[in-house]
Amino acid sequence: MKVSGTAVSARNGGHHKWSSVVKIIDQSVPTNNVVAAWGFPENEVKVYEQGLLNDDEVQLRPAKCYLAEKNSDGLHVLWLEDLSAAPQPPWTLDHFISTAKHLGQFNGYHFVNKTELPIEVTQDAYYLRMTTFEWHSDYSKLMEIPDDPILRRVFGDIPLEPGLEYAASYERAGEVAKSLPPQPLVWRQSLQKSVSTWLRNRRNRLANLAFDPIGCDIGVLIGSRLSFGKAERQLIAQHEQKIYESYVDGLKSSGWTGNPDHVRLGFFLQFSQYVLRTTFAPLNFEQRKRNDAKRAFTEQRTRAPIDEFPELSAQVVELLPKYAEELKLLLQRVEDTL
Repeated sequence: MKVSGTAVSARNGGHHKWSSVVKIIDQSVPTNNVVAAWGFPENEVKVYEQGLLNDDEVQLRPAKCYLAEKNSDGLHVLWLEDLSAAPQPPWTLDHFISTAKHLGQFNGYHFVNKTELPIEVTQDAYYLRMTTFEWHSDYSKLMEIPDDPILRRVFGDIPLEPGLEYAASYERAGEVAKSLPPQPLVWRQSLQKSVSTWLRNRRNRLANLAFDPIGCDIGVLIGSRLSFGKAERQLIAQHEQKIYESYVDGLKSSGWTGNPDHVRLGFFLQFSQYVLRTTFAPLNFEQRKRNDAKRAFTEQRTRAPIDEFPELSAQVVELLPKYAEELKLLLQRVEDTL
């Protein structure tokens, strides 16, 4: 919650407005499934309590923590910098470009400096998230209903076969990535509400720190916008390469000199989830439409009525052939060097 008020100076009686975001974290809630376990709230508490990652010499930083305490109910309470004045979505292209560069600087810095933290940080977290779907098997179900009305609204004249190839390449990419060079500290979440800081108020973000292939972060930043409104999907579809190149510039400015193909593969490890999950829309559209909670979530996220969801999905499906071919060729090059 956001807490605000006016402070009165004991010295001169002056009045000063103040505000803080109070995050309450209940670590007793079990993370007993793969999706929930993708984030580890205890790490967010430890990062703030120990003041970690505050002196990284890069522009991305944790929000300022004014107080970290544990109350009588065993709940961790964090009094954090109020960032609600930061740019809110939908972002402009300039917002994405500057954020991508800052994210690259962060990843490059921790890659070059081989950062270690005095907390337990998960390894290969991208793989944990990938296992929530059987990508090739799930996509194969679409091949069984080629004339389904919703499928035709989503796919239009786009053939189904490139998507099936994409799903197979994506699963293979997850395995290949385990053989890549040492992995840097990554962010694993979209910086959707703050250009120059880490925290998106009211949401856990530091809980998602991991050691993952370099490039995963930019895959989330870019890919996540494909699941939002029409304007954001169009912006990403038109300018993905420009945003991505800004990220690579950020990597290089931090001293990174690695293999560009490894970065692009890391990008695909997260970006592909947003593309492929969108293709599943015909499989769950009616269920999503009838379920009040799912319908409300979809309409809030897309900022559109549920009946427009197939056409919104079509904007993403148009990207399938392009990215299916790129990932196939990229995998061939990466495997040839391992």
